[in-house]
Amino acid sequence: MFPGQGDFGLTELLRTLPRTGSLAHAVAEVFEEADVVAPEFDVPPIGPRLASSPPLSVGALAADPPGTVQLALFGVSLAVHRALEADGCRAQRLLAVSFGEIPALTAAGCCSTADGARLACRLGQLLTGHGGGMTLLGAGPAAAARLLAEAGAGARTVVVACVNHSGETVVSGPLDGLSVVEHSAKARGIAARRLRLPFMSHHPALAREAGAFADFARRLPLAPPRRPVYSVVSGRFHHADSDLPGALSACLIRPFDLPAVLGTGLLDAALIVEAGTGSTLTNSVRRIDPRQEALAPIADGRWPTGPPAPLPSPSSGPSPTAPGEGAPPPRPDRDGDGDGDGDGDGGTEAHMSAGRSADARARAIDVLTRLSGLLPPRRATELGQLLADHHRAGHEALRTDTGAHRRLTRLAASLPPAAEVVADPDLLVALSEATALADPSLYQTFLSHYILCVGSLVLLGGEAADRGGALAHARTKGSFMVTEIGDASSHLEIRTEARFDPVHRVFTLHTPDHRAAKFSAVAAFGLPQQAVVCARLLTGSQDGGVFSFLVDITGADGRPAPGVSVSDPIPVDALPLPYGLVRFHGVRVPYDRWLADGAVIDPTGVLHDPGSSPDARLRRTLSCGQGLWATLPSAMAALTGRSAAMAWRFNAGRRSHGRLAPGRPLLEYRTQQHAVLGALAAAYSLRRTARAALAAWADLRAARTADGPDTAMTFSPWAAVDRSLALYKAHSTRTAAEVIDSLQHRCGVSGLFDHNRLPGYLGFARAFDNAGGDNTLILLDAGRALAEEAGEQARPGPPPADPGGLPTDPTDPAWWPAVVTALQGRLAADLAAASSARAGAGHRDLELWNPLLEDALELGDIHARRLAAEAATGGDGTDGSGRPVPQAADLAALDGLRQARRLAGPLLATGVLAPATVRDLPAAMDALCDRLHRALPDIVAALDPGAGLARTSLDGPDRTAALPTTHGAATDADDRTWSTS
Repeated sequence: MFPGQGDFGLTELLRTLPRTGSLAHAVAEVFEEADVVAPEFDVPPIGPRLASSPPLSVGALAADPPGTVQLALFGVSLAVHRALEADGCRAQRLLAVSFGEIPALTAAGCCSTADGARLACRLGQLLTGHGGGMTLLGAGPAAAARLLAEAGAGARTVVVACVNHSGETVVSGPLDGLSVVEHSAKARGIAARRLRLPFMSHHPALAREAGAFADFARRLPLAPPRRPVYSVVSGRFHHADSDLPGALSACLIRPFDLPAVLGTGLLDAALIVEAGTGSTLTNSVRRIDPRQEALAPIADGRWPTGPPAPLPSPSSGPSPTAPGEGAPPPRPDRDGDGDGDGDGDGGTEAHMSAGRSADARARAIDVLTRLSGLLPPRRATELGQLLADHHRAGHEALRTDTGAHRRLTRLAASLPPAAEVVADPDLLVALSEATALADPSLYQTFLSHYILCVGSLVLLGGEAADRGGALAHARTKGSFMVTEIGDASSHLEIRTEARFDPVHRVFTLHTPDHRAAKFSAVAAFGLPQQAVVCARLLTGSQDGGVFSFLVDITGADGRPAPGVSVSDPIPVDALPLPYGLVRFHGVRVPYDRWLADGAVIDPTGVLHDPGSSPDARLRRTLSCGQGLWATLPSAMAALTGRSAAMAWRFNAGRRSHGRLAPGRPLLEYRTQQHAVLGALAAAYSLRRTARAALAAWADLRAARTADGPDTAMTFSPWAAVDRSLALYKAHSTRTAAEVIDSLQHRCGVSGLFDHNRLPGYLGFARAFDNAGGDNTLILLDAGRALAEEAGEQARPGPPPADPGGLPTDPTDPAWWPAVVTALQGRLAADLAAASSARAGAGHRDLELWNPLLEDALELGDIHARRLAAEAATGGDGTDGSGRPVPQAADLAALDGLRQARRLAGPLLATGVLAPATVRDLPAAMDALCDRLHRALPDIVAALDPGAGLARTSLDGPDRTAALPTTHGAATDADDRTWSTS
């Protein structure tokens, strides 16, 4: 670990040099290389002074010209690193904190020692020229944020700069502001100590200095790192196409939070060693994870000799620690950062919300970084290892393939009890994204167990049915059985029966015929399984409607329980899990396994249900789907962002061989731009849609009701459970499938390779067109309801939306929401009029609606697009979670234009758009693509949540060389493993 500037001293170093020959040699060697640049910055050389008498001190160096201290710190950090490696303690990866980026990148081969020294000296000049200071507070980030807020106007210029751990935060700002904060801290009993630094850092006021430093760095020859370098400020690894000057300059202005990102940077580490003279950084690591072995060799007086236990090879899987597989930054900057003062610290949360001390982690785009903040460090590490172990079903016969169950058990070992996971939306979302990115089959297993099975227990008051916590800790795999194979898309008439026996007060579960067999991924035997089964409750002559029951599918030995029959596995390529058909033959279910949700059956066998009707009971039973619809859009946004990032990186390196422009970059073609940049725009819009879905779910939970706006159950129950959530689900899954399908085509044959993940992601998105509530039926119900609402609200006069009142500039982000709102109004009015006319002619039910179903489907789709458009443009330049996205308004506008072109027919037919406007849409898309061009690296970094988790050969600089390597073949340099004749 390469520390920042806040914990640099020379006393312990000078004591260590005489007794550690490797260190003395490295110090002499490094300063021989670094001191040659000292005259360029009017600073004295450091090497000769380290052996002078009296002993050199940092105080003496501080009296020299600006840049002197930084030259010394750079050289000492690099020398400690070289000495450690000379003595056998070779680092598998380097972790850089703030200023430590400079020696870390030098150690990784990005620049010469002389150029690293130049960067250090120039940084010192720029920082000292601005002035200010930094103060260490004995308080965590939430308390520090409150302190700044309550300190008054005099502290407005002070910001949180670094979070070392839960009890220590560094603030930065002008000296007068720091004095106010320190006085306020003292009054509140909070320890405050001014750091020995004559400047501020990690402060937005240093934007000019950051720009100057980036310009300086761009004049130096910087190469890609030759070993993994993890930037704490950005929360990601540097990689081959990282903008290192931008990264180095970013931490003058950007804060960081060590606890939020440490789990990813130190994943699997056996030993952590600080390459500096202090121990503040090491002590922070010890405080964050007491079980992690960490050493500050100079400060601790203990020099390691010998290699630590080896890490897993980065090439063995999609390890988040592999070189260049860095997780994207919590905020969009090119990739990393590095300079500033970093006082032996961790990170900071720049814009902490008042009630949430972990906002920085929740705002991280990289899903592994978010999980490292939502879970204890050791648990986050275990989870990262699990996700990296990407399992492909099909290696074993499906009947005996319990791999998904075993991975679920490993997942649960890293998590709190299942009910706590279900109650934490942020954790649910991060886990949904991570599992979907790592392996869609694992996501499906996670979804069924946590969100649907355990979610039903929590929602319906049945947690006590999980005796011994087998489901809580996934010792037993849980499923949710609602789909019946004979009527797979609609769940209005569930036919599985649960008949109540009033004498023994148990239920008997029965499948009336083969068409009522349940479809579920339970056909692999060998481990215990349970399921929440949706069945119609019958007691006497009373049909109580559809309730849920917790049922043993297998015994403890993993074989089918008495009365349960399971078919042979049914392969499903899109989600390779052991699906099968399940029938029940008189299975006895105890009364306490009935998820009664407040209903009771009295001693005479009469059901008393607080639900007002069978439809209300079905809606309540299926309300566990709200958790699915609220979190699935986040998974779809993650897959779309990851796919768009891969496609952009892949296409950015391709050249055209067409006769129009041979050798020109492929992304110069407008068609390719519209597809790839349009995919990034769609990924941004889906991010915003996902946050809107979570907000809608939060409102329902806060209201303590599972019922959203009432929508009649005409085609399916899903829109009636909650219309907006169901529409968010339908829109996100269809958009993700549409975009990934296009990207697969734009990546050519490489898009078809399974190891590049696009086929798996596409199959996953398409599967949820039907799974989790059939999208077509959801849209039909929504369209029909909207038409009826429009009919009830109809008034004489013209339609309310006048196309003449629409924004005139299609590149305005407000244009598409206005257009799609006008289109919805026209379609709803037209459908209301058509249905009213048919009703007036005496038509009812199917005769009335059958000729209008396509129109109802279209209206439902347009309404879903309207909800998404409002979410995409209703933001503040972020993705909805506080993570800034460069040129967010242009991305929202481009996604709107992408959709408008697809909907040109209805827009023209309804008169919402004129033909001339539709003809001009491609030119407007061209203009937006040109605006976005320069910011694309930052945009990709801000929208890609899985570069560290799901990296593929499409991300690499040489995609063709990566292909044979992935499959165990050699490149041109060694063709011995190729088959020849």
